[in-house]
Amino acid sequence: MRGCCLSFALAFALAFTLLYLGRPVGWTLVYLNLVVGVVAWPLLPRAGRALLLVGVVALLLSHWAALVLTGLGDGLPLLTLQPADRPWETWLVLPLAWALAGWAARQFTGQDPATVPSPDPISGATTPGGLDTVTVRDRP
Repeated sequence: MRGCCLSFALAFALAFTLLYLGRPVGWTLVYLNLVVGVVAWPLLPRAGRALLLVGVVALLLSHWAALVLTGLGDGLPLLTLQPADRPWETWLVLPLAWALAGWAARQFTGQDPATVPSPDPISGATTPGGLDTVTVRDRP
């Protein structure tokens, strides 16, 4: 993916996933499913969208269950059910999110950025190219 243009959303999703890779295990993945899901959704076929929706809902339900357990006084999980000795979100969700964001970036880079429609933030109309692309280049 070197020397290619990415949309801002794709660049943000990749950077956000890398940020979460360096987080402490006790932190939850609050917005990761939203960020990566929104980026990958338009590029996925119908079956892929169904799988993504099931995965996102399951992760959200686990966060709500952790919040309920905190409210009931059963420990202090707050927004994550992953214990420090078994960080399942770090082992399962993060690699899947990184793979999905990387796949979406590879799908996106096959298109010429000048022909990729970008929505106007005010009117919502799509125009070719625009300010929502980020060029990724090698450093010398």
